[in-house]
Amino acid sequence: MKHRPLPPLEELKEFLDYNPDTGIITWKKAKQGIRVGQVGGAINSDDRKTRMQIYFNCICYMLHRVAYYIYHGVDPLEKQIDHIDGNPLNNKIDNLRLATNEENQRNRSISKNNTSGTTGVTWIKECQKWRAHIKNINLGHFINKEDAIQTRIEAEKKYFGEFRRNSQIDCDFPK
Repeated sequence: MKHRPLPPLEELKEFLDYNPDTGIITWKKAKQGIRVGQVGGAINSDDRKTRMQIYFNCICYMLHRVAYYIYHGVDPLEKQIDHIDGNPLNNKIDNLRLATNEENQRNRSISKNNTSGTTGVTWIKECQKWRAHIKNINLGHFINKEDAIQTRIEAEKKYFGEFRRNSQIDCDFPK
């Protein structure tokens, strides 16, 4: 997914201050309807996802992309910014990393339609077994759900590496 280029870095830094420890962006200069020191950005939620956005020069940008750009000085352009902990409201710099679309998808939260409690583990009614799968690879059928989950976790370590979501932890943030 290609994103629109961000405004020039010097212009962003003239108007915005990013605190990498808190992940909060504040306004350094007053603009129409904006006060100095006011927190920049707002939460935008729809049926699919929650995210933070900021309007700059009448154009909407993803707040995490602006934060990454201000801190690192590099416009991510075609790359995505992955929230390591899966919480799109946590824009601390140590929670943001560059990722391809495939890498970012590996770190997504569990689907609301999931019945096993673990991504990639499905109950197969016809054979009365749990199936573990990853990246269109069938990892096997299991009588015990725990065996299927453990097999999936091992496959995540092998195939996803650092982009593996910790299956045991689900972050709490607005849906």
